[in-house]
Amino acid sequence: MQESHHIRPDEGAEEAVTLEGLSPWTIPLAPTGNQGSGFHTRNDPAQPFQRTNYIERRGAVEVRCSCVEVVHGFLDPDDDAFCTLLVLEFRFDARKQARRILSVDIELRFDGLSNPNHPEVYAIAPCGNFSVAPTMQSESFTRSANIGLSAGPTSVATLSAGINYDRNLTRDVTYATKVTGATALRGRNFGQPNSASWTLLENPATKTGVPVAMKTAILLKRQDEEQFQCIAMIKARADWRSSLESVFGSTPPDDPVLFDPAMKPTSDTYDVLNLGRVDLEALSSITFNTLVSGTVETMLGAART
Repeated sequence: MQESHHIRPDEGAEEAVTLEGLSPWTIPLAPTGNQGSGFHTRNDPAQPFQRTNYIERRGAVEVRCSCVEVVHGFLDPDDDAFCTLLVLEFRFDARKQARRILSVDIELRFDGLSNPNHPEVYAIAPCGNFSVAPTMQSESFTRSANIGLSAGPTSVATLSAGINYDRNLTRDVTYATKVTGATALRGRNFGQPNSASWTLLENPATKTGVPVAMKTAILLKRQDEEQFQCIAMIKARADWRSSLESVFGSTPPDDPVLFDPAMKPTSDTYDVLNLGRVDLEALSSITFNTLVSGTVETMLGAART
């Protein structure tokens, strides 16, 4: 059914086995869409802060983003720096046979609401370059050479056109799904990073699309307890059949996600006085669809590439 891989760096390994204008959650794949593809998420006027359903797009393939955890607290007990832990889950599901998403670009930008003290993206997971679920295949190629010997005007032997020599060779090539995570500065050219981004690329050999799910973790460092927001953009490139079917359509922007540090944590699992000690890598994962009997969940190590 599904195979899940935790994304954990292994410094000694060579292969990974595991994972503008910023108009919120824009997916510009087609001018029109199926019924429901134009749905966009609004904040509840009665409870505008920290909605759990960040994004929902429906079509030949479906994209969702939901919030798993939001915990406000402090970086560590000996530091007065405020921080926020976010755990998000992204899903990329095909709703029709032989449909797939070839690549996905995700960007989340954090800004202050009523003050210039923008949150800093202090750490994220996964972070770096990863090769996920590698596959190996043999590829044949021909190497040609042309060798000859002749005498020039000075009677000195020189190489010239002569016998054509072809050699058939075979080599093993490794392909994999690629995942890249990074922090960056967006909307200004000073200060600390205020955005987190991820790119997913399908395995070019298997052509089975990007993973069906990715869980990410973000640790924000804040200067105060003021409210802030997240504005995001997601771009997905689908196979040509899905694109012709107007995968998501032209969709109005979603509302920014609003955060209030005064709100209670969504979980009591974490020490709110020491969020800097949270293992973000352990919270991140990648899930693939697999054709197996029963449900199999496998946790594997990973390596940066």
